[in-house]
Amino acid sequence: MKKIILPLFLIFVSFSLFCQIVPKKPETAELSWRILQDAQFAFDKGNFSNAMNLANKAKANRVAESDYEVYILDVALSPLAVRRAGEDFGAVLKVLEERDQSEAISIIKRYLELYGEKFFSYQVSEMKDWVEAKRVYPEADFLIGKIYRLEGEYKTAIDFYEKARSESEYLDIPDQQYEILYEMADLICLQNNSEEYKKALLLILDKDPNYKDKVLRRAMLKIIDANKPSNVDRFFDLFRVSSPKTLKALYNISVIFEEEGEKENSLFASALGTVEALSHILDSISGRDASFEFTSLSSFLKKISEYEDIYVWCEQNHFWDNLIAFSKKVSNRGNILYANAMLEVIAQSAPDEYTRAAAKASMQ
Repeated sequence: MKKIILPLFLIFVSFSLFCQIVPKKPETAELSWRILQDAQFAFDKGNFSNAMNLANKAKANRVAESDYEVYILDVALSPLAVRRAGEDFGAVLKVLEERDQSEAISIIKRYLELYGEKFFSYQVSEMKDWVEAKRVYPEADFLIGKIYRLEGEYKTAIDFYEKARSESEYLDIPDQQYEILYEMADLICLQNNSEEYKKALLLILDKDPNYKDKVLRRAMLKIIDANKPSNVDRFFDLFRVSSPKTLKALYNISVIFEEEGEKENSLFASALGTVEALSHILDSISGRDASFEFTSLSSFLKKISEYEDIYVWCEQNHFWDNLIAFSKKVSNRGNILYANAMLEVIAQSAPDEYTRAAAKASMQ
């Protein structure tokens, strides 16, 4: 009896494998990113109905692409010779090259180029699992959310923004998560929901390791609380924490904290935002003038006036407003000597008359 059952079992397994549906290879012209690009063009032209249809098509095509890539990886990674290579990308790719698995190699290399080995915990199996989960398309959901926003369907727009945010690890360009988060925060602010707006800003700041750095916070406050005029230059010379993606959130959360009476949280957000902006500006200046080094806040502010685009960036990112606000928060904390010294530098060295006048008016 066993002699009969075993051959039948093998025949059944072989038949199942033979009959397995092989996913169709996506056509180049129908790739999801191309369809979404068309959707974005339609959106930019104001053809929202067409943009919606194309965005939904892009989502469907993304599912088909994921199915195909998973199939290719399964076929390529299943043989014993490949499994013996372990999880290391280099070792696995070497075996795949020996076996002429060009499509699987192309898939693996493409995702390594986009995200790096660390993103996949240095394991090929982690990448395969991730590709299988990459059936979602947060960029498409984000565009759909923007369409609903323009149509006044705010709740539905927020739902799509949230879906895009929660699946942001699958973004083709990881930094687009900030665009999604800010769009969501702006829409919540538009609805005058202060509590939810605060939560949205904190979601953005959750991406900023500097904001969560308690050691950095204590170090900044320690120098401020020494209340020495000489510490103004020391403060800005000591800290370098460039993270310009969160500047707007830091500025807005500092205002909210101030309104809610959370004085220290407001001061730290303002201090961090000022330092992050200064670090970013300094990097930009150094890229054009390699000989320039930060020696004092005064010389730094004067240097900004030499570059019109940097000056415009400062205006757009609240650098001047935050400098004044930071000084006022320091003063309100009782550190008047430090605050006045900083305001005096701004009053003498800021490139525009409005900021200089605001600094003079804020001195005690």
